[in-house]
Amino acid sequence: MRTERRRRIIVLILAVLFTLMQLTGWQISMRYGTTVHRNAFFQNIGILSGIQFAAAAVFEAAFWYAVIDLSFYFLGKRKKGRYAGKKKARGGETERRLWPAVGAGLFFCLLIGLLGCYPGIYAYDAQGQLGQAMYPETVYTMHHPLLHTLFMGKIITFGYRISGEDLAFGILLYSIAQMLICTVIFTYAVRFIWNMTKRKWLAVTAFLYYAFFPTVVLFTFCTTKDVLCSAFLHLMAILMYELYEDMEGFLARKGKAALLILSGVLMCLFRNNGVYAIVLMALLAAVFFRRNLKAVFLILIPVILLSSLSNKGLQTLLQARKASMLEASSVPIQQLARVYNEEGEAGFTQEELQLIYQAVPIERLQGYTPTIADSVKNFVYFDDVVMGQKGEYLKLWLKKGIRYPGRYLAAFLDNTYQAWYPGTSIARYPEEAKSDYLEIEGFDTVEKKPKIPWLYEVYYKIAAEYSYQKIPGVRLLFSIGAMFWMVLFTWFYGIWQKNRGITASLLLILCFTLTCFLGPTVLVRYYLNLFYIFPVCLGYISGK
Repeated sequence: MRTERRRRIIVLILAVLFTLMQLTGWQISMRYGTTVHRNAFFQNIGILSGIQFAAAAVFEAAFWYAVIDLSFYFLGKRKKGRYAGKKKARGGETERRLWPAVGAGLFFCLLIGLLGCYPGIYAYDAQGQLGQAMYPETVYTMHHPLLHTLFMGKIITFGYRISGEDLAFGILLYSIAQMLICTVIFTYAVRFIWNMTKRKWLAVTAFLYYAFFPTVVLFTFCTTKDVLCSAFLHLMAILMYELYEDMEGFLARKGKAALLILSGVLMCLFRNNGVYAIVLMALLAAVFFRRNLKAVFLILIPVILLSSLSNKGLQTLLQARKASMLEASSVPIQQLARVYNEEGEAGFTQEELQLIYQAVPIERLQGYTPTIADSVKNFVYFDDVVMGQKGEYLKLWLKKGIRYPGRYLAAFLDNTYQAWYPGTSIARYPEEAKSDYLEIEGFDTVEKKPKIPWLYEVYYKIAAEYSYQKIPGVRLLFSIGAMFWMVLFTWFYGIWQKNRGITASLLLILCFTLTCFLGPTVLVRYYLNLFYIFPVCLGYISGK
């Protein structure tokens, strides 16, 4: 009886979450014209309010409750029937020899994608980072992770020098190096899924997904720091499952424990918000996994300390300029700008207005864009003014939040809805009707020379022309929101099953995702980890 009641409570919580995200996200996407639903019925409904919203919420919650409840019931029933009295067979020598071949096959498939976008995708902050690594007189900055600046910059510089100053050859070398790292981690994921489920179709599906799914493939040879961060986070999440499934056995294998710590450190060093995700994970693990505090003290805390010390060491060695906290302040900036735009000067006292105008020009405040903080954030005198009076600005932010909680909530939802609502396009500037799925063309300093032109055309249509949205169902595979829902569904399923491996593994993914919600906008590259973990989630609900 208690088990049944527990399941129904968990299902109800998840159903309510899905309902709120579905209704809220749908209305926001309709408002900004980013909805993927082109049916006239959906287009003509308009914005729900009051009793209409409440009625729709009840209907939607009942629908999701039934779907989730049935899903949990059949998944649980099928597993009991399949695993009753059975033990997983261990792989033999033949199976162990198979995995290097699987990795080689996966790399070959990714290489085909690279030939379609030859010599790679030189985009996302790479020009500024490359200048730091290429020219000794350029000062290093910590705005982007120093390890990525060095890793990417030195490889591209090496290729540039030995090829007679051809930047394209350097991009090609970096693309191959990054693809090799991703191949090893993706192969480990496929092997993990096979060992966990012993289902050939699922292992083959995972292989095909990592080898051919455009979102995964295209980013493996893109210069953004998010790729390697997400790859090491992916490895860490899988190892976290293994840790919580067999704590004593895992820690007894020092190589596995060292690999888990190393993957965590590298994840943090390849993206600045990684360490905040680990801190949050450690706090939650200490509360919800109190019987397994060894994981916090022997794994998570060392990751935090080693990554912080390593980053500090790199900063000292390279004499790098300290990063500003401006990027991390995107949400508060958006919230204050929202209040100013909707309430005007009447929403502030003269003293408060003086503080605001000291920090940002009035014309920039008036240019507030709900879906991206850059239009205001990039023009804030943050280090010179805000940090000099941070107590006053913190007090201003808190005071306006108490007075206008609805405005603050709306600013946050508008700025993040494309990450948690499945039925929307990814666009920083919706009014321009331009896709932001991937900057596939890259910077014009590197000319694209596709070796497989038709494949480049396919990729271009996905990245720049929303072509994937024309296929109902399939388009969900390209949606950040759909992947986020999949993680939530699997995480709650793990809670119901009392599976600490699943809940700990996906809690790490959710902690990282929460830190991305605090960023300036929604881009696919920020949430790559959700795409990487998708086959693993299928394994979690199909495995033990």
